[in-house]
Amino acid sequence: MSDLLSSTKLQALAVSAFAAGALLFLLPRKRREGSSGHQFLAEELKWKQLPPREAHLAEQKKFGETDLQAKFVANRLPLDVMQSRAQGFHDLMNSRRTLRFYSNEDVPVDVVKLCIATAGTSPSGAHHQPWYFVVVRNPEYKQKIREYVEEEEAMNYERRMRKSWIEDLSVMTGATSDKRLHSTDGSVPLKPYLTEAPLIIALFKQTHVYDADGKKVDNYYVNESCGIAAGFLIAALHNVGLATLTSTPMGAENKIREMLERPANEKLFLLMPVGYPAHDATVPYRMPLRKPDHELFSIQ
Repeated sequence: MSDLLSSTKLQALAVSAFAAGALLFLLPRKRREGSSGHQFLAEELKWKQLPPREAHLAEQKKFGETDLQAKFVANRLPLDVMQSRAQGFHDLMNSRRTLRFYSNEDVPVDVVKLCIATAGTSPSGAHHQPWYFVVVRNPEYKQKIREYVEEEEAMNYERRMRKSWIEDLSVMTGATSDKRLHSTDGSVPLKPYLTEAPLIIALFKQTHVYDADGKKVDNYYVNESCGIAAGFLIAALHNVGLATLTSTPMGAENKIREMLERPANEKLFLLMPVGYPAHDATVPYRMPLRKPDHELFSIQ
């Protein structure tokens, strides 16, 4: 099912919620309201590396490595600022929903580029950064992607997916979902968001790369790294008021990779339509929306 992540990707994306939270609320705020309701001047986080004295002599290696160590300096925020920022970021992200209905209105590409750059700040195995993002705006490409994905989805429903899996998807894309997602005979869900959204971000994972001499260099924890980067991207997009959907195009990866002219060492990891929510968008109604705290975490 293209709207669900594989178990490996799901585990990786689960980690990303915590990692993404630590990132976006590093942004300075002029004034915040504390838990007691009072206004205070929020401090800016100042975390950075200090170039070592020998930095001008450093030899840059692959992935930006050198043989030097840099001093890292960081300030601490007051407790009330920490609490306010934590609450504010939680409230922001708790309003996020996976969207399947988008306005066809253009989105600011420069903003999207900054969101992708934010995704590129996420941690990765050995700092290899094993990802590549392609922003697809061409209507013909989007139409082809939709055709490829819907064709594979038909086979998923016919013979690849367990009955329990299909039942679990009922409210999202199945029998009790929004009727606009139903095919003519009601057997296979449609993917209108792949053509209606103004753009699709195709996230590719790089299983390996080649150095300047053509030597193969393996990457590590590729699924986990790309999952975390996707989480950062989801948070960054929601932070600017853009919706997205994590879609895994099982079976259509190679066709889409070839169409987008990406090399064989890359595999399509996710398709993420991006845009403003449509005025008539719907989402599955859930009660409760999230897991309660006692099912979410424990402190030992």
